Amino acid sequence: MNKRYPIPLFLFAAAIFMQCKSSNKITYNFPATLSKTQRDELMDKCQKGKELFKANCSGCHGIFTKGQDNVPNFTAAQIDNYSARFLRHDPKNHAVTKEMSPDQMNDVLMFLRFRNVKKPDNTVATGASKKR
Repeated sequence: MNKRYPIPLFLFAAAIFMQCKSSNKITYNFPATLSKTQRDELMDKCQKGKELFKANCSGCHGIFTKGQDNVPNFTAAQIDNYSARFLRHDPKNHAVTKEMSPDQMNDVLMFLRFRNVKKPDNTVATGASKKR
């Protein structure tokens, strides 16, 4: 048996894996007027928000997975409603948000507001997704 095949096969599999991983990378649409420092701070908030969202919200809301039926995937209006209810301590607000600190909730909202969203035709829309 020729032992030359395992290495190219491994490299091919690694290249495919990296392509899949990079295609799921979240990008952000920050205002062009931000300084590098402001951009870095906002990126840090968005990254923290992304991790909080994955841990607390993604089981139901479909950004990283399909999500559950009849659960919003966050249009701009839905983000505003979540934010307003959180600030008012609305008892009807989502149970998960009641367990988050104001800073954590702000990070999640920054992630949702500034992430680039792929539209159904695979082009990228900026900001919160359009109503589905």
